[in-house]
Amino acid sequence: MYSIFITLLFFPEWTNGLPPDFLLLHFFFGAIFIPFIMINRKARKFDRENPQSMSDGYKDFNKSIYYGYEDIQ
Repeated sequence: MYSIFITLLFFPEWTNGLPPDFLLLHFFFGAIFIPFIMINRKARKFDRENPQSMSDGYKDFNKSIYYGYEDIQ
């Protein structure tokens, strides 16, 4: 009985007959694309507020965090 309740909680039987795959598609869209959009907007905002830091490779900021690039020596 409890497993039926949990199943209906996350995948309710819609009256218009949407398949569970359609609901899973919406879940994965929210779990993957929405965080990507949020990170992208935050990075663009930071670059817009600090235009000079982008051209010098963010050398004036915290060096203890690896951002995915290094100086080639």
